Amino acid sequence: MAEGLTKTESKTPQTSVDADVCCPLSDTACKIADTFRDMVMRRGFNAVSYGDLAKALGIRTASIHYHFPTKAALGVTVLKRYAEAFKQVWAEVSPDDPESYKRAYEGFMAPIRPVRDMEGVSCLFGVLGAEYQTLCPDIQSVISGFFAEQEKWLAKVFEGGREAGVFQFKGPARDFAKLYVSALQGAMLIKKSTSEPAHFDAVVGQLEAMLFGGEK
Repeated sequence: MAEGLTKTESKTPQTSVDADVCCPLSDTACKIADTFRDMVMRRGFNAVSYGDLAKALGIRTASIHYHFPTKAALGVTVLKRYAEAFKQVWAEVSPDDPESYKRAYEGFMAPIRPVRDMEGVSCLFGVLGAEYQTLCPDIQSVISGFFAEQEKWLAKVFEGGREAGVFQFKGPARDFAKLYVSALQGAMLIKKSTSEPAHFDAVVGQLEAMLFGGEK
């Protein structure tokens, strides 16, 4: 976390995904983007201003505008970096290697599971998804595109894994992928609101019971 953060913001937990994997930025721009990401994951996009960000970083708002002329530009950059970081763990699968489907699933869940213990934090895309209608078209496009790509990849993993005998869920893979993503996002948002990890555990437990046929 950048120097100059307030005591409150310095405690903002990081996701387990390395967000610095695309959209190369200067060190200062990275600090701005990462701090904005963490603040949005707690407060929401509309509740964070450049003034809030400048105060957290201990810099002037003019310095933020130098790197990101508009809040929309900053938001798009942060979302694209976050999305690319998640897609880095979306492993390839092969019918010749049934275990590759299980590995792909565990890789998909790896950055999600730690959210359970992050106080007041939810998935960045889930938080912004809840504000979708109030966001600019450029940000909306990144959000909808990510969810569509995530669903397509997950459906591929589920379908292939079922054919390989790894998964036991019922119904079309695409529908099950929709259910899975929606339930996970809901679990993270409710955990953020209630600070009850047990709710998150119960949802994930039921999803995995359906996925693996009662046992992992």
